[in-house]
Amino acid sequence: TIYAAAAVRSSSPFLRRVTLRQLPLQAKRAHSEFAFRLDQVRHASNHFTARNARWRRNISKLYARRMLELAAASAALSREKLTLSEAVMTPPTNWADWHGRKDWTDDLLESLGATWYQRTWRGMTRLGQLGLLFSPYLVLSPLRMLNKERFDPPFWQYSLWSIEKAGPTFIKFVQWATTRQDMFSVDFCTNLSALRDKTKGHSWKETERLLEQEFGPDWKTKVQIKDQTPIGSGCIAQVYRGTLREATDLEPIGKDIALKVQHPGIWNKVCVDFYLLGQVADLLEAVPFLNLSYLSLKDLVHQFCNIMLPQLDLTLEAKHLDRFLRDFEHDESIHFPRPLHTLTRPKILTETFCFGKPILSYTRASLEDRKTLAYMGLQSTLKMIFLHDFVHGDLHPGNILVEEKAPGKFVMNLLDCGLVVELGPKQHDTMVKILGAFSRRNGRLAGQLMVDTASHTQASPLDVELFVAGIEQICLDDADNNFVEHVGDYIADICYMACKHKVKLEATFINAALAMEITEGIATALYKDIKVSSTALQMVVKAEMMHQLNNATGGWTKSIVNTVV
Repeated sequence: TIYAAAAVRSSSPFLRRVTLRQLPLQAKRAHSEFAFRLDQVRHASNHFTARNARWRRNISKLYARRMLELAAASAALSREKLTLSEAVMTPPTNWADWHGRKDWTDDLLESLGATWYQRTWRGMTRLGQLGLLFSPYLVLSPLRMLNKERFDPPFWQYSLWSIEKAGPTFIKFVQWATTRQDMFSVDFCTNLSALRDKTKGHSWKETERLLEQEFGPDWKTKVQIKDQTPIGSGCIAQVYRGTLREATDLEPIGKDIALKVQHPGIWNKVCVDFYLLGQVADLLEAVPFLNLSYLSLKDLVHQFCNIMLPQLDLTLEAKHLDRFLRDFEHDESIHFPRPLHTLTRPKILTETFCFGKPILSYTRASLEDRKTLAYMGLQSTLKMIFLHDFVHGDLHPGNILVEEKAPGKFVMNLLDCGLVVELGPKQHDTMVKILGAFSRRNGRLAGQLMVDTASHTQASPLDVELFVAGIEQICLDDADNNFVEHVGDYIADICYMACKHKVKLEATFINAALAMEITEGIATALYKDIKVSSTALQMVVKAEMMHQLNNATGGWTKSIVNTVV
């Protein structure tokens, strides 16, 4: 009876047609067929188990292939055509053995002295110098308030002079501040913006003394400086144009070169300034009623120090140029000067000379040329942020020269690569997720990611929920806009929400967003109708794919996206 009932329940069409009267006669046949099908089920089960094992072994490959298909479909919808070289997904080479950037704290303290008394004396001396330098503001500021029309010009003239005299730390801060019109007044940004293009340099005698110190008394047999007047001067160094007098680093005699010579005595100034800033940060965080510990001011000073001090070693800038040249070796439209390592020292950088005009001089060019240059600059910066994780941190208009090789064919030369932003695989993944969430208008996910990655937060659960809800509301209120199209507006609102709810934003997100904002400003000045989102979203998808491949395969691989255009 059991066999017969099982046979009736079987999937065999013949046995389902068996009548109850025929069951006793067909019991043996049903038993045989049931046993046969039971063996089939066992065989299929064994086959299924083996197949599952193969699936487990190949799951990363299947997942990776699916992600590649999705990325290819997304890229196919993009406005731009992709070449094969653009479709090759190669993660940054230094991520394989990433151990973080060098901490310059020990170098700073060593230069100040071995004991606390020596450091304190250096700090007090520097404070006295700065006090004398900025004391005229006690008179100029009230006079300017009483009669702005008369005393406004001398106020800003003295501001320019005093900031230059204060040293590179103050100059660098003002250079950054003048790009943030959402945080500082229009008068401040307009009158001090001259510091972004050129600052007062040192004398030729100082340059000659440094060349003799680094290259020896016979330095004139190696290089020839055509004009003793520098062609440019910044807060760290000034640049001369010259030629080679002997073949060096595969470059022939007579090759046009640029020599970047560091200003004398700036290392001591910068180290003392950061030591004082650290002490002030400690003091402010210790005041109970200010409640500033959630901002972690000491960490902010530490991060700024680790960005500023590497610029004082010009051999590091030469390594940065090597990295940029490698990252853009297949891009014929973006060019960097090539460093000559044989003639490069910590205080002197020798590199090939780049020709061209400042990029903003093309604001009156034809519409097609302006559009081409705007997209060239935008794509190069987005590649640095999302694909290379090696971002030029000082990409203002004065550091971008455009050379026209032929009508409508341009090469963009990017200069002054001493300041770079590099995140590492973990922080880069976080940054990509946050910007990707904003680009897709998922404000809740973006806010939660910022909270999850925040450090030194004092936010209560209610503050966290209010911050996330606030970020979500920002995205809902600007539903018609895109994050990458209005970075400056978003950053101002997000920083306000973070301060209000005591959530410290990580520098990874801020640095990337500010780089996008500066590039967007330059591109908009050339071509006001530029669509940042179509280019940026393509880069976001490719960056997300890189990180998802890493999670799926357990290590970085080189994959090719077959793109339909």
